[in-house]
Amino acid sequence: MPERRFELLDTLRREGLPEPDAETMQGLHDIVDEGVLGASNHVALALPLVARIAWLDRPTALHEALVLSRFIAGTRGLAAPIVANALAWQSRGAEDLPPEEAARLLAERATEWDRAAATRRHALVERSVETLQSCRTPLIYDYSSTVADIVRALAQASGLERIVIPESRAIDGGRRYMTALRDLDVPLLFLPDAALEHAAGLSDALLLGAESVTLDGGVSNTIGSVPAARAARAHGLPVYGAADLFKVGERRVGELPPPAPRDYDFLLREGETASTAAPELEVVPPDLVTAILTEIGPVAPTDLAVALRHRAT
Repeated sequence: MPERRFELLDTLRREGLPEPDAETMQGLHDIVDEGVLGASNHVALALPLVARIAWLDRPTALHEALVLSRFIAGTRGLAAPIVANALAWQSRGAEDLPPEEAARLLAERATEWDRAAATRRHALVERSVETLQSCRTPLIYDYSSTVADIVRALAQASGLERIVIPESRAIDGGRRYMTALRDLDVPLLFLPDAALEHAAGLSDALLLGAESVTLDGGVSNTIGSVPAARAARAHGLPVYGAADLFKVGERRVGELPPPAPRDYDFLLREGETASTAAPELEVVPPDLVTAILTEIGPVAPTDLAVALRHRAT
């Protein structure tokens, strides 16, 4: 992983601003260089970090905070739109306020984010249950806490006959579902990824989480999601991505860079030498996606750009 946090130093020097302190650099290590995993965690770290800089006792504090916000949005936020969108929401209007008022606004919005995100999650789950009320056997590929919440709500509302869980071996995501859902009074079917076709034949809808969503409705998720979607559609099943509208970025599928590879050396046995490089994420194309399950209800890929008008501001 490149240490991109140090690029901020050049930006600050060009603008004649003080160098960041150790706390800021540690925060950037966790966010920009992904020392901590998970885009939602990066939002939770980034907003208070920006607010803290704005409260520093020096004339340039607000400018430094906004430079930091733009830096994080332009690095981690490119791959994780929820980070860029959350920072844009936090800083909107701050530049036009006196420094102390702006610092207060940034701090209040950093605090507000968790409450607002929880409200959106509740609405997303509630509307998803309405959409999926006829679903009795969901196929859930790779772990998503949002999907886990939806499945739990379905089990408690209309009841489920079975939950089908492929292993998602690349990051062992299926195992996390086994742990998260084991207390439900619903039979679980845990299958190898090679049985995706079989799994689709036993199910009535595919539910995917989303690292991010493109403007035209492509769903970025762990590798294996595209084969799962293809198998589902071949069996006539709807394919749903579950995502807060803050996860929708400004780029379309064709505008995305190639996914970064990683090594899967757990595949190798002792003494074996081979490359195991492959992407960690892939994008399920919009033509395989029935709808995105959002806090305002299900949104077809073709309607996503219009739906963003309803995103919280």
